[in-house]
Amino acid sequence: MADLGLLPRVFALRAPIFNTPWVSIVVTSLITLGMSFFSFNNIVAAANFLYSLGMLLEFATFVWLRIKRPEMSRPYRVPLRLPGIVVLCLVPSGFLVFVMAIAGWKVYAISAMFTAAGLGVYYLMKFCRARGFLKFGTVDGEGLMYERHEERGNVGV
Repeated sequence: MADLGLLPRVFALRAPIFNTPWVSIVVTSLITLGMSFFSFNNIVAAANFLYSLGMLLEFATFVWLRIKRPEMSRPYRVPLRLPGIVVLCLVPSGFLVFVMAIAGWKVYAISAMFTAAGLGVYYLMKFCRARGFLKFGTVDGEGLMYERHEERGNVGV
């Protein structure tokens, strides 16, 4: 995400020996450590709940784009009209809603916490980018740290 300019460039810093993004690995490890205090069942159920939210969002986007921008260029096109697309999305959506409905209160709390944290980080990064508080890479490659350590090094962070 740092290589794409979605997170500060510090997350793209590479270790000199293995060329791994060590800051990202440390942060991910800390999040994983925090999750390890939950039971395995709650972790799996929360992962399924969050996955279901993401899939429902994708289905909604799919239908919305077909309604609002039917002639938009796409790499693939589902050869159905709108009613067929809605039926196509309703079947898996029913299963996803079922998975979400049988979750317990702990799963709801965990999922709400991660969803709120994700939204908070998104708006925080947007604020930091607008104010220039942190350095971000750009999509065209300028300032990105994904090149091999031998080629460029960890400069400009």
